[in-house]
Amino acid sequence: MKDLISVIIPCYNASETLPRALNSVREQDYKNLEIIIVNDGSVDDSLKVATEFAKIDPRITVINQENSGVSVARNNGLLNAHGEYIIFLDADDNYTTPYAYSEMLKKLKEEDADMCVCNFTHPCFEQHLKSGVYDLTDEKQFITYYQDFFASSMPWNKITKRECLTEKFIQGVHFNEDELFNLANLHNIKKVVVIDEVYHNYYCAPYVPMTNASAINSAFRDSTDSVWHMAMKNYEYRLDIIEKFFPEKKADMQYIRCFDYFFWVFFLMAKNRVTEGILINTYRSIMNEKLFKESLKDKEKYGVHCNAFDVSDIEKFVKLAYYAYRDIKSYNKKMSMYSVFLGIFGKIFCTFDKNVNEIDMLAKVSKDLKYNRTAEALYVNSLFDMMNAYNEQKNDNIILIDNSLTNWLDSSVLVGQPIKA
Repeated sequence: MKDLISVIIPCYNASETLPRALNSVREQDYKNLEIIIVNDGSVDDSLKVATEFAKIDPRITVINQENSGVSVARNNGLLNAHGEYIIFLDADDNYTTPYAYSEMLKKLKEEDADMCVCNFTHPCFEQHLKSGVYDLTDEKQFITYYQDFFASSMPWNKITKRECLTEKFIQGVHFNEDELFNLANLHNIKKVVVIDEVYHNYYCAPYVPMTNASAINSAFRDSTDSVWHMAMKNYEYRLDIIEKFFPEKKADMQYIRCFDYFFWVFFLMAKNRVTEGILINTYRSIMNEKLFKESLKDKEKYGVHCNAFDVSDIEKFVKLAYYAYRDIKSYNKKMSMYSVFLGIFGKIFCTFDKNVNEIDMLAKVSKDLKYNRTAEALYVNSLFDMMNAYNEQKNDNIILIDNSLTNWLDSSVLVGQPIKA
């Protein structure tokens, strides 16, 4: 059937959330669907739930496999998919609107694109790409797209032409397997249309005390084996894919993930309520790693120069970033937290050439800061003005590890008022 969409849902012990996910698919106004549930050896009632749904909706197919991991499950789904278009959905996620599929497919066809990307809800992350069409045959647009981790690397906020998914998920990789899959297939994608509308709801489990935390949640709070360290274990996989499919872009692509994961660490650890001390130790560990230092050196070609950093600079970064995180979250300020963190990082650790190459996100943010041309730049510059005023009062050039500055920023006179966007 023409324009059939195959929705692939890997499932492991998701009996409580699978009905919500399936109902959000079945309620889509676009009805030409093939819904493939791959039960990955669940030991709860997931298979029973999936089977019951298949009885009431003939579009649903259930595949049962021994527990082999999400990569095998998704590959199995792809192997059995008949649609011209592919959508991946995690069994604990759902859609925010019944128009998600119809709107994404409409935009994809209107622009003759290979992929359509939508925005999503997530307690930690956001994508910074706005609505638009990205021609990936253009070098600048390609790098702009690839630098947005959550637009380019996630499997679940996309509809993709089946013919563009020629590479499989790598078996045996249990972290960032989706990023590697999307990277391996990116060479087939010539045009992407992005919709800055929230169609996908990414479910994030509630906070769990450390004593009951899973291995990955524990890693979010571990200063020596953080999410950055976990992601860098896949560096050689990533580099092999780049050398195979993008040899001419290797110089631009090689260290992007080594740098941007530096910031994803903060979002995840802050969400897991780590202390400033743990974050400081985490960043001291990361910033001493060879790959991170190489990612900073790599930015010199864009006109960005990272200074030598010491413990006081790392303390300053963590304190200001944590304040910004709380302030933006608490007052629901409409700005990109990623851009704010880049700005704080740039002002503390970097110097910039007069004419930076804005193809790089950090370089672009530096120009934003110089001319106050975004809400995020105004916010960061105001934050540093406040810090400088505080340091003048204290006759101090650094922010101490105690909470004096944080308490000052959070005082009843200042809270929510001095930094507006």
